[in-house]
Amino acid sequence: MSAGPDGDLSVDVLVVGAGIQGLYVARSLQRTYSVCVLSDPAVTSETLDAVGYVSAGYEGNDAARMQPARRAAGYWRLWAESNGVPAGYAPAHFAVPAPEASSRPRLWVDATLQHTRLDGLPEPFAGGSLEGEPVYALGDDVVLNPGEVLARLRDGLEPSCLHGSIVRFVLAGDAAIDHVQVEVGEDMVTIAPRYVVLAAGVGNAALLGMLGKRFRDTSSRRDRLETARTSQAVRRATVVCVRGDDLPLVSGWFGGLCIVAQPLHGGGVSWLISAPIDDHQTLLGPDDTRFEPAVPSPVVARTVEHLFAMAPMFEQRAGELQWAAYTGRRVQHPSLAGPAAAQVATPVPAKLETFGLEAFLALWPSHLGYSMILGDVASERIADALGPAHHGPSRAVAELAAPAGALRSRWDRDDFPWSDWSDFSTTHGIK
Repeated sequence: MSAGPDGDLSVDVLVVGAGIQGLYVARSLQRTYSVCVLSDPAVTSETLDAVGYVSAGYEGNDAARMQPARRAAGYWRLWAESNGVPAGYAPAHFAVPAPEASSRPRLWVDATLQHTRLDGLPEPFAGGSLEGEPVYALGDDVVLNPGEVLARLRDGLEPSCLHGSIVRFVLAGDAAIDHVQVEVGEDMVTIAPRYVVLAAGVGNAALLGMLGKRFRDTSSRRDRLETARTSQAVRRATVVCVRGDDLPLVSGWFGGLCIVAQPLHGGGVSWLISAPIDDHQTLLGPDDTRFEPAVPSPVVARTVEHLFAMAPMFEQRAGELQWAAYTGRRVQHPSLAGPAAAQVATPVPAKLETFGLEAFLALWPSHLGYSMILGDVASERIADALGPAHHGPSRAVAELAAPAGALRSRWDRDDFPWSDWSDFSTTHGIK
C-alpha cells in the first residue's frame, strides 16, 4: 500500500468485510499484493453470530449438492489442525426420525459421508422423546469457535485492517471503480484500489445498491439496482442458549434442531440450540443492519419446550442454569428465499456477482463452511486479473489502523445478557 501525491491510499485489493470470508480472501492475497480490509464498526459481523457448526451436508436432501459441503467441512478440519484451532471437542450426532430410518443413511452412503450407528443416544437425551430413534456419529461435521477462527485469520493482517464506513463509490465511466471514499473515525479517507471485493455478508446488498446509484447510464443504473435488490436472501436464525458448568460437549441434529455445545472463555459450556428457520419470513435483498432482529418469544418457547421433551435433564435443572436467546442473520443464495425454498435442495454452495464491472467481485457463501472454497475461487480470479505484484509494502494503511478488540463470538462475550430461568421463562412466556 502507498499514499499517492494527493494523499489517497493506493492499494492492490480492497476487501470490504472482516468476517471469515473477507479475512480468508485477504490472507490468500497478502503475500503477493497490497491488501486493505475494511470493516464497518456499525455492523456486527454475522460470523460472530454463528454457532460454529460446519455442516458436511448430513441434513441435506440431494447427494450431489451434499458433496461440496462434505469437501468444505473437510477443508476446514484440515485448516483447523494446521493452524492450532480446536475442532473436535464436541462430537457430532444425528438422531434419525423413524420415517427416515432407512432412506437417510442410504443418502449418506450416496454422498460418501462418514457415519457410524451407535448403541444409543448421548447421555443428555436419555429418557426423552427421541428414545428409540437410531442415532449415528457423524465423521465429517466440524465444530469451531468462530471467534477463534477470526482471530487466527486476522493474525498478521492487523496493519491492513481499517474500521470505517463507505460514504461513496466513484466510478470510472460505468466500467470500473475509480476510488472509494471511506469515513475512518473523524477522517475522510480516499482509497484507490485496483480490485474491489465485497465480502460484507448481510451488508453486501446495501453496498451494491449504493454502487448501483453511481452508474451514469439510466438503463444500467436501473438494472444494477434491481440486481442489488435480488442479490441475497437474509434469513432470521433464532438461537436459544443454555449455560452450565458441567454441560456435556455434544453437537448435531436432534429432533429437527441443530445443537452445538461450545466451551466458554469465562468457564462452563453453552449449548446453542438453533430453531428451524421460517423461510416465509426471509427477506430478499438489503437489510437494515442498524437494527438488530427481534427475538420472537413464541419461537423461543417452542424451542425450549422441544428441548425439555428431548432432554428432560434441562427441565429438571432449569433453575441451576443460565439462559439467553438472540436472533442472528444468515445470508444465503437468493434461491433459498420465500415459500419455494422448501423445494430447493440444500445446501446451495455460493454466489459470485461481478455487477458488470471490471476488477470487482461480491461474494456470498451460503454457510460458513463454503467461505474457504469461495475464497480460493475469488483469489484465483483476482490474481489472474492483476498479474504480478504491483505495490511494495507501505505504512500508509497501518498508520490509520485501529487496534482490534477481542474477537469473541456473540455468545462468548463478557457482556452477553444471560438470565436466570425465572426471568427468562417469564420474558418468553414459557410455562
